[in-house]
Amino acid sequence: MENMRAEPVADGQPPLPSADVVSKVLSQNISNTTFLKNVGIPTRSSKSQSAGEEVLRQELTSERQGLVVLYQQVEELKKKTEAAEEYEGIKKQQDESNVILMNILNLNTPDTSSQP
Repeated sequence: MENMRAEPVADGQPPLPSADVVSKVLSQNISNTTFLKNVGIPTRSSKSQSAGEEVLRQELTSERQGLVVLYQQVEELKKKTEAAEEYEGIKKQQDESNVILMNILNLNTPDTSSQP
């Protein structure tokens, strides 16, 4: 126990609480952890559940981040689609205007074949 308590901790990390040190030592040496559970000291199995919960939380966080990215991509595609539709509408109007202008020019141009 003293060795575990004397182990150096990383910068910014609090030292390991005494209850955790006792729990680790007892759970390594005792196969029946009923005493530890009754006293309220977490055993490794409950910590592994916490680790499992942490893994699930990390997965959920990464999925949410992925959804945010997908949502942004969908919004970007919507904007591009709207811009493309607007461009097509303008192009169609321009083509119609060109046809009208060509008809007007053809009306104003004297027909050389009808003159003697």
